[in-house]
Amino acid sequence: MAKTDDRVLYLGTVEGVYRAEPNGNGYHTESLGLDGLGGIRARVVIDKDDPNLLYAGTARGGIFRSEDRGATWKEIDQGITYKEIWSVVQRPDTGEVIIGTGPVSVYKTTDRGETWVDCEGIRGLRESKEWTFPQPPHVAHVKGLDVAGDRIMGALEEGWLVRSLDAGKSWETIQQGTHFDSHSVITMPDDPQVVFSTSGHGVYRSEDSGATFSNASAGLDCQYLAQIVVHEARPQVLFTAAAEVPPPSWRRPEGANSAFFRSENQGKSWDRLKGGLPAHFKAAPRGTAGDPDDPDAFFAGMTDGSVWFSEDGGESFREIVTGLPGVQSITVGRR
Repeated sequence: MAKTDDRVLYLGTVEGVYRAEPNGNGYHTESLGLDGLGGIRARVVIDKDDPNLLYAGTARGGIFRSEDRGATWKEIDQGITYKEIWSVVQRPDTGEVIIGTGPVSVYKTTDRGETWVDCEGIRGLRESKEWTFPQPPHVAHVKGLDVAGDRIMGALEEGWLVRSLDAGKSWETIQQGTHFDSHSVITMPDDPQVVFSTSGHGVYRSEDSGATFSNASAGLDCQYLAQIVVHEARPQVLFTAAAEVPPPSWRRPEGANSAFFRSENQGKSWDRLKGGLPAHFKAAPRGTAGDPDDPDAFFAGMTDGSVWFSEDGGESFREIVTGLPGVQSITVGRR
């Protein structure tokens, strides 16, 4: 197990990026900037070859790169039409960085963001006329991305799932067994044929590389989902967090009424986690993460600016960060 005192969290919030590092029982936080750009919805990506190199997508100002762990940032938007960044991933074998935007578009770079290629075929899908979003101006976006070799999958909010099997050259819409309001996609590390998608209405599982899905929400009594986290040492074990109701209802007196969940059979059923957690969670979970070097670690970032942490595989939790702007994403790295 990795030492926890060398862990660093990069937190995307509604007011820019923060770094959090262990400090006794909690974590010390400091702003890394990028505030005033609409917030950071996507996970900050730590470059696979250089831990000093970070990529952060903003909601209104495009995508930025830091070469000094967030001390300074440079905007890297050459070739990108839309600056509303919702998702950022890096292909682990080639180092390509891929982003999803609103309106729905996907771009990728092979030179660490100096130039970007528009995967324009996604906008030509027949189903694009049905893409929408509940709030005005009703423009859909690529809320989640997953890359596994040449396969890229995107979760559209709202517009089902999309899939490319040729690294973004051509695209297809995936509707069978999944949901129109899609939030995230993730490939299982032990079997790339198995893909999960979270949504505003539960979890969906595919066993055929994302061609078709079936509902995998047994035991989830809250179904407005954040992302799924896979236990690195035991990939049958999954974690997630969810709100009982969608965002417009989070303003009700009881709030989101959120909960954390674990599956020990790779999504066939889910159990609610309660250790160390409040009986009632008004805040909603927006970002979840694991620690690749510490498989029993699970983090959840909440709309009230708190981060909750389990170091024992979900048996118990404690609050390690408070007082930040609403947390939207979490990335775990090392100092």
